[in-house]
Amino acid sequence: MDFIMKFLLILLLTVFVVGCATLNEDECYTADWYEIGYSDGVKGQPHSYVEKHRKACSKHGVRANFDEWQSGHQAGLKRYCTAQKGYEEGLNNRTYHGVCEGRPADQFLQAYEQGQKLYQQRTLVSDLQRDIDQISAEIVALEDEWQAIRSELLNDNLSATERAELISQLERNKEHSETLRIRRDRLDEDLYRAQYDLDGLERMNNRYY
Repeated sequence: MDFIMKFLLILLLTVFVVGCATLNEDECYTADWYEIGYSDGVKGQPHSYVEKHRKACSKHGVRANFDEWQSGHQAGLKRYCTAQKGYEEGLNNRTYHGVCEGRPADQFLQAYEQGQKLYQQRTLVSDLQRDIDQISAEIVALEDEWQAIRSELLNDNLSATERAELISQLERNKEHSETLRIRRDRLDEDLYRAQYDLDGLERMNNRYY
């Protein structure tokens, strides 16, 4: 049993390591380092990303061509460091690694911040709507419970103690339901304001679409 467990652990670790490698053995042997660098640049990967390629390929006895990768990376960054891409990255809540420089960096960051604002506002609206839906579902469940209790109260065989307990449950049910309705009303107001702000951001950011 110990041998089997050790074997499974080694197998899992192997899969994990392979899954983390940026390049496999075949890719390392046939690598076009300019194209790899270009692809990394277009994705906004940092300059340090080449180290992951170096480690992946060194396991197979292949050396990364840093100069070729660097040339490709710089070319890729020219496509990445634009206002349009900055907006897309921010809107999708992707991490910016600070790879842009000069005026392109300023344009990228300005658009990135706008995309982030829109992402955050959309998330806020979504979260508020989710909370409202959850509370509405709780209220419906309480109403069903309230009807069930009322039906039980029609039972003539109930003792005085049982009837009192059911009436107490009705009161608790009513109080809880009222609390939830008040909370939902407040969330509705928050959602209205959040949606209003979101509509404004959508209109303001139309130039990035």
